[in-house]
Amino acid sequence: MRVPDAATAAPTAPLPVDVVIYGATLAGIMAALRLRLRGLSSVILEPTGHVGGIIAGGLVKTDTPNVTEALGGLTSSRFFAGIGAAYGDDGSRYRFEPKVAERVARDLLAEARATVLVHHRLHGPADVEVSGRRLRAVRTAQGWQRARFFIDASYEGDLMAAAGVPYTVGREPKTRYDEPLAGFQPVQAYRRRSFRPNDRYPVGPAPKLHAGEGDEKTQAYNFRGVLSTNADRLPFPKPAGYDPEHYRYLAQLLRQRGIPGLSSIVTETALLPGGKYQTNQALFIGFDLPGASWDYPDGSWRRRDEIIAEQVRWHQGMLYWLANDPSLPESFRADARRFGLPPDEFTDSPHGTGFPHALYVREARRMVGAHVLTQHDLLSPNNTKATPVCCWKYGMDSHIVQYYAEGDDTIVGEGTLSGTEFNPPVDLYQMPAEVLFPARGGLENIAVPLCFSASHVGYTSPRMEPNYGMLGEASGELAAQSLRTGRPVQDYDHTDLATALREHGSVLTLPGLEPETCSR
Repeated sequence: MRVPDAATAAPTAPLPVDVVIYGATLAGIMAALRLRLRGLSSVILEPTGHVGGIIAGGLVKTDTPNVTEALGGLTSSRFFAGIGAAYGDDGSRYRFEPKVAERVARDLLAEARATVLVHHRLHGPADVEVSGRRLRAVRTAQGWQRARFFIDASYEGDLMAAAGVPYTVGREPKTRYDEPLAGFQPVQAYRRRSFRPNDRYPVGPAPKLHAGEGDEKTQAYNFRGVLSTNADRLPFPKPAGYDPEHYRYLAQLLRQRGIPGLSSIVTETALLPGGKYQTNQALFIGFDLPGASWDYPDGSWRRRDEIIAEQVRWHQGMLYWLANDPSLPESFRADARRFGLPPDEFTDSPHGTGFPHALYVREARRMVGAHVLTQHDLLSPNNTKATPVCCWKYGMDSHIVQYYAEGDDTIVGEGTLSGTEFNPPVDLYQMPAEVLFPARGGLENIAVPLCFSASHVGYTSPRMEPNYGMLGEASGELAAQSLRTGRPVQDYDHTDLATALREHGSVLTLPGLEPETCSR
């Protein structure tokens, strides 16, 4: 595997290649590996400086399916098995260190013989060449990279958007797909009382919407941090622009709930190998920053970098505040100082050693493709499909979209779908191939395994990295079949696709899914 930096690579002519993949995420890696198994070549354009996506960038406590047998294919047998082999312990395959995930990702890309260009960002339609219903080429530092098929495996969906594939951002209104959980959801929002409202962010004004109305807002992003309790841990840095007033609401919450220290937030449930811990949202006001994500999906890279910087200040500032702010009891601060950043992780992060290099983009653009996965597809009787590429089961998990004040003593966290009386349990369901490509009449040589076709509510369950990996493998096989037959991706043969996927352990049906509606 070659991993040159697109900004500094020598201006040699692009290589002849069968498939261009945008994004060296788990989905992109699985697609490249599947293509190699079919004797096809790939070039991967990665917008960051690292391979492995968020799994190598901090999300190292993996959200596996609630039915463990659903996780199959190369994602299970090669990536997660590779993680387990690295530790000599099969039990460590779903909790691991970021450096190990990136090493396994690099090994698999080498096996796929994929050429990877890092720091390669697409900026818009000027970076692609489209002729009729075919995407022909993408612009690289070396010139126009041509291919016969393209896979957008990025978190942002920049390739599909630049090529004119229809997509959406934010929350559809309830009326769009008749989804009970769609749009603005004030009734089932979390409410925390006994708060003294103030004008410090991240709390904004109440939205002027009726229940069920749509908006262009996305669920909160964050950094999935990794903390260390080892002797060589680095102290939490004080970020530029640090303002302790940003954490006034958090201070109220800690007092209200009687939280004695950071160790009560970062618990044994987040323990990783090597004396490290995974951080996520935590509490009600935590590492998530609702509102900061809204401009990201359709934003320019300049705007996205501003958002990333804001998220860095929020996360690093919170850690520094927890360990140093004089308004907190010394016992709390001392407990927080038991933790620090790991010096052996993220050693070249632009945000400082030990701090993740990748923002966790939970949801950005979503393709409007041949089939739009909705809330109904996650529940019986619509959970079985005639053209499955994998199975999945996970709760509808949307993080908070926005905080706003209600009256003079309440903060509302709106947008979450999980853990409420209004949210029915998700059934075991099948992902159909039609969520991976545009509708008939659209582009005929592109697959989209990460920003796949779904409503906001439909996306909240399958938006997990192991599922992205399985969808990436299916996209690679769809590409291989299209190249072999010369037919548009919309004219794929599911019998052949299913046979090929099962060859390497993909799980297309499980007990509880009616066999007559499954692959034939």
